[in-house]
Amino acid sequence: MRSAAFDSALADASADAFVHAGPPGDPVVSYLAGAQLPCRAAVVYGGRVAVVPGRPLPEHVTVREDVSVLDPVATPAERLPGLVADAVLAPRTIPHDAALYLEGEGVEVSSTAAHERARRRKTASETEALRDAVDAAEAGLEAAAGVLAGADVSGGELTEVDETVTAERVRRAADAGVALDGAAAETTVQPAGPVEAGAPLHVTVAASVDGYRAPVFRTFVPDSDGGWDRRATLGCEYGVEAALEIVEPGETSAKRAGSEATAELASLGFPPETTQVDVHGVGLERREAPTGGDALSAGAVVSVSAVAEPDDANGGGEEAAADLGPVGVSDVAVVGEDGAERVGSFPRSVVPKLDY
Repeated sequence: MRSAAFDSALADASADAFVHAGPPGDPVVSYLAGAQLPCRAAVVYGGRVAVVPGRPLPEHVTVREDVSVLDPVATPAERLPGLVADAVLAPRTIPHDAALYLEGEGVEVSSTAAHERARRRKTASETEALRDAVDAAEAGLEAAAGVLAGADVSGGELTEVDETVTAERVRRAADAGVALDGAAAETTVQPAGPVEAGAPLHVTVAASVDGYRAPVFRTFVPDSDGGWDRRATLGCEYGVEAALEIVEPGETSAKRAGSEATAELASLGFPPETTQVDVHGVGLERREAPTGGDALSAGAVVSVSAVAEPDDANGGGEEAAADLGPVGVSDVAVVGEDGAERVGSFPRSVVPKLDY
């Protein structure tokens, strides 16, 4: 946990504590506690962290050594007024009832984004968890690709053992691959329904390790003819690389890195109106700081994605007419003292393979 952002905010506001309450798995509670809690909980930081769980914590849940776990109560937020003095800071998203408990006891509650600033840069243990999550996500992508590569494409729709391969079948395979790597999975596969030969399939695997989520996506085109989809995917790959290469730690913003990717795609024949680029932090949430104008400082872990939509303007008129949908890639990168480094190594090709 990076406490400096909280300490600075408390000093500036002349407040004695930062408080929050949330449901199971709440990212703010998880960050301060150092663990995902399986129940509602309230949390207080005033130099040290105290957690009030909604029920006794199971033995497998281990909070950080410097965190005090108080006696559980059915409504943890009710305990907050008794743990603080006259003025506190809280996220804008603090539950309404928690704010009312505090204000009802005369505690002044002011909003802050200190928790967001603290999470812009990851600790070594957070970065390790995210690296492990990327490894698991790529294991899921490999499993998904294996289903597609091993299927029969002769009938137009992919089949295996006389059964149609569907997006749901691919999703289950990806989830199983993530689970075998020891992580939890949140996989989406689009479009839904039977998988068609020659049509782009968008597979996003967000693996989670200790609550830290790393989303990675690829576009697979079973039985690709090597036309627009390959060219566009290669353009997206170059766009992602351009975004990473321009990063100067502490100077380049997420928005500026994204603009570089957009410019790279445009130089390759994919004008901005046909592409979507996104650069943002990842961690306890799939999307968190740094975003927009936030600087990409050393310690940040970010997702960089680029997507191209088929259009007459980028040579994809036939694909657009056939309603084949977009292609693209995303990867996760760690910002170090010397720049941004991609995490993972899964190929970006649209051609799925049985073995990587």
